[in-house]
Amino acid sequence: PSKASVAVSTRDLLRLVFPGFFDDHIIHSSELKAETALLLDSIAGRLEDELYKALRCADRADRADGSSSTKSDPRPMAHQLVSEFLRELPAIREILTTDVEAAFSGDPAAANREEIIVAYPFVEAVAVHRLAHALYLRNVPFLPRIMAEWSHSRTGMDIHPGARIGDHFFVDHCTGAV
Repeated sequence: PSKASVAVSTRDLLRLVFPGFFDDHIIHSSELKAETALLLDSIAGRLEDELYKALRCADRADRADGSSSTKSDPRPMAHQLVSEFLRELPAIREILTTDVEAAFSGDPAAANREEIIVAYPFVEAVAVHRLAHALYLRNVPFLPRIMAEWSHSRTGMDIHPGARIGDHFFVDHCTGAV
């Protein structure tokens, strides 16, 4: 799989779970529905391509001689896994709301929830973790770890995609946290 493509998809997933906060340009409310549909379609295609490559690569890695498997084409499985994952985004967004609330309630220096989403690296780290974890639970090879490492390089917070984290989660000054 392409680390660069997974990174772009991860950033775009952040745009979906926090509309308007990770965008490079202003999106008018009248354009939000159309922009979201286009973004979702773009992410679905890219993730499916990367998951297809990951499934093929994992299949080869499972074979001692490194040869191609006689298994069927993994494209339908990649499509199914991406569809299941994308249907889970509203639930992920809901739990992220509890994380932002925990940060707002737990940090007396926080001026408002918007500041937390925009300025706290913890939000990006935990959001990427929750997205990667959803893929990890589906036994998706490579992608969750690539997402976690991308997030770690940006935020300093290292969370294994298999880590189980409940709701209302907050880590202040997350740099270097494992």
